[in-house]
Amino acid sequence: MNNFDMNERRDVTGADSGMKQFFQKVYSYMAIAMAVTAVTGFIAQSFFLPQLVTFFAGSWIGTIAIFAVELILVYMIRNAAVNLNPAKAFGLLMTFAVAQGLFLGLLLAVYTGASVLAAFGSTVGLFGGMALYGVFTKKSLAGMGPILNGLLIGVIIAMVINIFMGSSAFQTLISIAVLIVFALFTAYDNNNLKASYNQMMAQGANEAQTSGIAVWGALNLYLDFLNIFYSLLQIFGDQRD
Repeated sequence: MNNFDMNERRDVTGADSGMKQFFQKVYSYMAIAMAVTAVTGFIAQSFFLPQLVTFFAGSWIGTIAIFAVELILVYMIRNAAVNLNPAKAFGLLMTFAVAQGLFLGLLLAVYTGASVLAAFGSTVGLFGGMALYGVFTKKSLAGMGPILNGLLIGVIIAMVINIFMGSSAFQTLISIAVLIVFALFTAYDNNNLKASYNQMMAQGANEAQTSGIAVWGALNLYLDFLNIFYSLLQIFGDQRD
């Protein structure tokens, strides 16, 4: 989902003040999206759980509908970012976060609170380590993009196959694969953002351009974090009785 191909090979550590401000903006947007998802999930689980179960577990229509809406939102966020409308892109990101919150609400009802907290803490540690590597490495990770996208397609195909197989063991293997892929995506996306910022500054980008890329980057990192969290929860989490 990284469609801003701005990956020049540069020996830049990201230590200058302008880049720090750029990453602060990216992670601020991501943090707000995470907060919106968490609040939505809590409200959905506390007050609308029967409706959530019916919507997601009653048939595949609800799940497919949410997935389709999110794909459309991703396209719209990217389009708004490219067309220098960061305010619209941010609003769409918040809409995406609300949609993800519905799914989170269902997971909060399935897994114990201790499992959710343990998975969240582990996600913070893994995500943070990979993010730091992506930002501060002097190497360009641009070559990882095609490989990771190919692996992601393979994982999605495996998920579709398992819909019909219904194998819990195969699902565990898929969750492990998702965990690895999105941990690597975390490093790649941060490295990609660093390269994008450098190229934008070299081209004299304005505030709208940098803010648009910041929203797009926040979406990618938000998705990286959530997929790592969901994978850890599915692999190690204890379900409620």
